[in-house]
Amino acid sequence: MVDNVKRPSLLRPTVETRFHIDFEWWKENDSNWRIFLQGYLCENHQAMFQDQNENVLIDAVDPQTAEIHQEDGLLFELMNHCARQPEFINENMPLIAKVFRIFLANGNKPLSAAELSEMVNRPAQTVLATLTGPQVYKGIRTYQTD
Repeated sequence: MVDNVKRPSLLRPTVETRFHIDFEWWKENDSNWRIFLQGYLCENHQAMFQDQNENVLIDAVDPQTAEIHQEDGLLFELMNHCARQPEFINENMPLIAKVFRIFLANGNKPLSAAELSEMVNRPAQTVLATLTGPQVYKGIRTYQTD
């Protein structure tokens, strides 16, 4: 029997270890995750999702394969529109807030602490220490491929 549970890596993360927002972890550990993310929507999309307490699925088209698949509407609009607005990320944000928004703006593509360090203008070791500390912030965790 194959066990589908992701197991934590026994290897110690380095500045080259890749991270992402693990939305599955976040959903399991924070029942208010959707409400939290609604606060990141632009004004137009906040109005659109204000009465939506549940997951709204939309049909999305993969730009490379043209395949249609269903996605969470709130996450789709957040990552494909709201997070791409010029004011979404600014220099004065705390480290975790900025890293979180970077992942939203880049479609949650995994990035290493070294790559993030260039984007947030902080040392890679500082980014690594923050992301690998005892607390998981906003679902940001190491990216593990199966």
